[in-house]
Amino acid sequence: MSFQRRFVGAVSVLTMGTLGGALMAISIAVNASQQRQLDEALRAEATEEAREASALGGDELAISDRPGPAANDVGPLTKYGAIFNPEGRVLAATPTFHGSPPPLETLGPGTMECFNLWFRGEHLRGVLVPIPAHAGARLLLAAPRADLDGDASFLARAMLTVFFVAVGWSALLATWIVRRLTREHEAITLVVRRVAAGDLSARVATRTGDAEIAQLGRDINEMIERLDVLVASQQRFIAQAAHEMRSPLTTLYGELSHALRKPRDADTYRRAIEEALEAARRLKLMTDDLLALARLGADVGEPSEPVDVLERARAAAEAVAWEARERDTRIDVQGAPATVLGHSRNLERLLRNLIENAVRHSPKGGRVEVVVEPHGDTIEAAVSDEGPGIPEAERVRVFEPFYRGVRERADDMPGAGLGLPIARQIARAHGGDVLFDATRSKGSRFVVRFPVAREGDTESNPREGERAA
Repeated sequence: MSFQRRFVGAVSVLTMGTLGGALMAISIAVNASQQRQLDEALRAEATEEAREASALGGDELAISDRPGPAANDVGPLTKYGAIFNPEGRVLAATPTFHGSPPPLETLGPGTMECFNLWFRGEHLRGVLVPIPAHAGARLLLAAPRADLDGDASFLARAMLTVFFVAVGWSALLATWIVRRLTREHEAITLVVRRVAAGDLSARVATRTGDAEIAQLGRDINEMIERLDVLVASQQRFIAQAAHEMRSPLTTLYGELSHALRKPRDADTYRRAIEEALEAARRLKLMTDDLLALARLGADVGEPSEPVDVLERARAAAEAVAWEARERDTRIDVQGAPATVLGHSRNLERLLRNLIENAVRHSPKGGRVEVVVEPHGDTIEAAVSDEGPGIPEAERVRVFEPFYRGVRERADDMPGAGLGLPIARQIARAHGGDVLFDATRSKGSRFVVRFPVAREGDTESNPREGERAA
């Protein structure tokens, strides 16, 4: 059931309950007031008639010709009277009873209490009063209550008419109001459905006088824009990944196919296998990087712990030592112990990517320097090399996935352009960032900044709001 129907239904039920209760209370009050008026008139009239009957000996009625009791503004009513002895035998009765008044045992609850009775199809209101100076003798005086019943029936019909008209009007009014109030909500719902169907060009119009709805529209538009950027980035990432993987796969397939096309000597087979192995190695490195990028969003549920950045830097340098020896490059790690809250494996991967990148861009006999230093509330880990540096035009793109500079592509350097993006993702997941130091005149210098882990920090996920995508 829609919100509009639920709202209209709730208003209708509330109106029915409130109005129905109020009309019922009014009806009961009006009917009780009219009946009370008749009862008071009956008691007064019956008491007067009992005194007159007592004066006549207690066994004779003296119903006067004066007007009878009035139930309402209609006027006097016809009198029905009878005298009963202590045994309940009828001593006298008015002609209106046609000589057979109802038996005493069938009459009301007691003396001076008014009650209802039926006589030959006519509804009466009566009262029994004692006759003075005649013990046990009682006088019955009754009057028709047709006017009371008619008024009660008319009032009930009027109340029901008012009730149904009011409920119907309330339902119509509630429907009109809720439609006006939810026009903007329906527009927002339509936009959300278009986005869910894949139309990321849909936007919410924020021209409304309701500040909350306008803010909601702006938030949804911002969410759609970010989603559009993410989808475009994902599509670009997939296209770039497929392009980068296609090259080593093509090389691998071509070398193997060429080697099996016809018999060759051992040296030719060896060269083909080496080419295929190199292509497989590049493919493996790229797969490892892609898996590392994917894991960054998968381990955010793991509890974090205090990690010594200097210790992780030394472990990362050890992991890259074999490649540094091949390139005759020295790695120097220095600094002071500094603790951050995070994941040890990811932090080591971050530093290893930076060190590996520095080693690959260093000349033979060069030196890669890693310095870890605390600076107040932050920790800096800087990785410097003595290579040719990064051209100014390429500095803004070095953190893009799969981006490789002109020199890297020309020299066919290993790597898929994922090392720096992964490093930045890890740093931001830990509340920090990786920046390129543009002030260095020679070589390249990348600086990682982390917030210092302090005593009492909760050992939960690092920076929940800055998790890696």
